[in-house]
Amino acid sequence: MTESTGRDPDVLTTAELATKLGLSAQTVRRMANAGQIPALKTGKDFRYSWEAVRQVLRQPHHQPGVPADDPTDQQPTEQPAESTRKGAGYRAQRRARTGAQQPAD
Repeated sequence: MTESTGRDPDVLTTAELATKLGLSAQTVRRMANAGQIPALKTGKDFRYSWEAVRQVLRQPHHQPGVPADDPTDQQPTEQPAESTRKGAGYRAQRRARTGAQQPAD
């Protein structure tokens, strides 16, 4: 069943984006506040462009402190134990890269 709300289907609420990415709404808000994903602040919440979020999350991860466009951006040979953990941002990036979609109701 198609819902006709009169809004652009590319524009998602925090809850809708969280569902698409398989994350909690709180994690999506944290990512937006940290500037990790593009978001438009609407009052107390955010709105997100699905295509803009997918583009950002499809970008290769770069090392902190190294500009993203630096051609010498390479993985260090030894990584501290903390940097080997993969968090919610990593999972969201994988889902965006693979085009993971939620099943239609």
